Amino acid sequence: MPAPALDRLTRESEKAQHYALDPLVREGWATLVGVLGAAEAQRFAFETALLWVRPDAVAAGAAAGVLARVEADGFTPVGARAVRLERAGVRALWWWQLHRATAERLLLLDAVVELGPGLLVLYRHPGGDAARRLTRLKGGNDPVGRPADTLRSVAGSPNRLLTMVHTSDDPLDVVRELAAFLPWRERAALVASAHASSPSAPQSVVQASLAVVMASYTPAKGRAAADAIPGRVPAQRGAAFAELVRDITAEGTGRRWEAVARWSRQVPLLRDGAVR
Repeated sequence: MPAPALDRLTRESEKAQHYALDPLVREGWATLVGVLGAAEAQRFAFETALLWVRPDAVAAGAAAGVLARVEADGFTPVGARAVRLERAGVRALWWWQLHRATAERLLLLDAVVELGPGLLVLYRHPGGDAARRLTRLKGGNDPVGRPADTLRSVAGSPNRLLTMVHTSDDPLDVVRELAAFLPWRERAALVASAHASSPSAPQSVVQASLAVVMASYTPAKGRAAADAIPGRVPAQRGAAFAELVRDITAEGTGRRWEAVARWSRQVPLLRDGAVR
């Protein structure tokens, strides 16, 4: 299977250099070429935007609002799947971003994905450059100064950990992250159905997958849950770590979500000691 021309899929030379050795890129590209052929594989990567409505957005009751905002910006959904990540998937998806992460941040991200599945949606946009366009709409991971109409603001993302939504930044990330989110057969089936979809196709596929996702969650208290429990961080970091582990493994999705939301505001997220 020929390797993709990375410089055609991204404008970032450093990313192309790092991804040249990434097995997920080769795996995702092999699926696209196997299903669509080489020429259509590249076109699919350029025409497709990938959104993952994360479990924290679902637990906060924000999933429907995020989807409505995306479609209001002119995006058309062409495929969707309920996707549950595990610990290894977290590290595969965000391998570069997590280089500076604290142990507490890793634990909290694991707890986020353990809440339940998220919703993976593929989109097209009539203006083209779909992945970059959707990433601009997503908004930054710092809520300070973030426009109110971005996806993360609509979802109520309070900090750099509970970012609520994930998007593939460019066509190269679309290729890679299809492989990070889905195994071979599911990935090939989604690519084939999305490629065959048309703007006039029924949109019920998104609602059906969203229903599957929502059925996995017990009723949550919504985005206010992050502020509802004041909590206390012990003076010693070791003691705090033990309490963190205990709280995020509590019984019940609602209690775990409250714990994750609270601790995400209180522990250092980066190795330089930054919380936000």
